[in-house]
Amino acid sequence: MQCQRDGTVSLSQPGYIQKLLDRHSLQNAKPRTTPLPAGARLLPATDTDTLLDDPSSYRALVGELNYLATSTRPDIAQALSGLARHMHRPTKVHMQLALGVLRYLCGTRSFGLRFGGGSATDDIYGYCDSNWACDPQTRRSTTGYAFILNGAAISWSNQLQRTMAASSVEAEYQAASAAVREALWLRKLTPELGLALRPIAISLDSQGALSLAHNPITSARSKHIDVLHHLVRERVRLGDVQLSYCSTEAMVADVLTKPLGEIKFRRCRLALGVVALERPSYIARGARVRIWIIERGRT
Repeated sequence: MQCQRDGTVSLSQPGYIQKLLDRHSLQNAKPRTTPLPAGARLLPATDTDTLLDDPSSYRALVGELNYLATSTRPDIAQALSGLARHMHRPTKVHMQLALGVLRYLCGTRSFGLRFGGGSATDDIYGYCDSNWACDPQTRRSTTGYAFILNGAAISWSNQLQRTMAASSVEAEYQAASAAVREALWLRKLTPELGLALRPIAISLDSQGALSLAHNPITSARSKHIDVLHHLVRERVRLGDVQLSYCSTEAMVADVLTKPLGEIKFRRCRLALGVVALERPSYIARGARVRIWIIERGRT
């Protein structure tokens, strides 16, 4: 990992990306504008699909890319989460999509997380979102969240929810529960880092999930939601977190739940603090937190 300083702090891995490109003979490949095509669906192998003769090559590539996705490149986290679900029976289509992620990195090898700058603040805030019933096999939903400090992401996640959601509101509420648990862990770090102990703001794009979090009344449609997920309601009442609404168009965590078109993808990528590092760009608090998380395996 490369750390650059000159009034801001940048964390990137251009050397590692170059090694991957050299290893797979994609040094001069035509770059892609997004890791996956917009609306792409990663389907499991069927009897008519062509399986790879040697699946170990696919597994090695996904593992190599996943190191980037969990260290300094949240913009490819969604793609890697989907690709990693097909390690047992990868097809040629899966391999082409994985190589497509590498082609995207070919055009963005100088990109990384930049902390600091004019609009950066010392307050941690987050976004959480879900993609309802997106898994074609289990119909489980995807949770995605990201937390920002000093202008760039310090923690992010993309994973299938452990239980099936009966509605989009329930899926959003489960995503909020995961984000609140991460926010509580990050909040414990704030005194150690010299930050003020404030409630962590989390933005959602579901009015229904916000209503569940703030309203203690249980309806016929919500009474089946597991008690575990009502952690959200309790922590909102205690003042540890603050949930607020943001429009779907402004939802940064969208990039962690589904393949996006180029325009929105670039907007979300910028909001996560993933930018082109054209020149050496000191350790800001956000960068210290990110390194601290990586060292302790919290990604």
